[in-house]
Amino acid sequence: MIVLVALVCAAPFVSAWVAYYFIKPEGGKSYGELLPVLPVMSEQDRVLLGDDVVKGKWLLIQQEQALCDTACAEALYATRQARTMLGRERDRVVRVLTIQNLQPEIASQHPDLLTKAGAGKFDRIVPQQRGLVLIDPLGNQVMLWPKSPDIKKLNQDLSRLMRASRIG
Repeated sequence: MIVLVALVCAAPFVSAWVAYYFIKPEGGKSYGELLPVLPVMSEQDRVLLGDDVVKGKWLLIQQEQALCDTACAEALYATRQARTMLGRERDRVVRVLTIQNLQPEIASQHPDLLTKAGAGKFDRIVPQQRGLVLIDPLGNQVMLWPKSPDIKKLNQDLSRLMRASRIG
């Protein structure tokens, strides 16, 4: 009887030890790459973007060269759809495009897009070729997605972040 009681008491410890050393976790379920938390956006950058519009918001930054090509237009469509799919949380996210010249037909398709002339201004935040970067309301980099993201996976990442975060 004493051995049985000892086995019952030791079972949780033995199972925890086995789980810790022999069952390895698979990793996160996020689509985007989680970036190290570093402050990348200063108050001067926020003023440059329009502090009244971006204050307290999550920024989804896309940076392009001189013109918006088809890959750029597809990325804009994906970010618009993912943001729309957030529902009531969509007002917490602002899409930002830095580009020299945005074609009027593309601008008319994205009325909620914040565009700033001068590609290259935010190279320290999002290098040209890397993709889409999410900046939190405190100015820290959070996630990086590919240049042409999957809409549903991008939305899943954004909705998880909006659900988990109470800032912005």
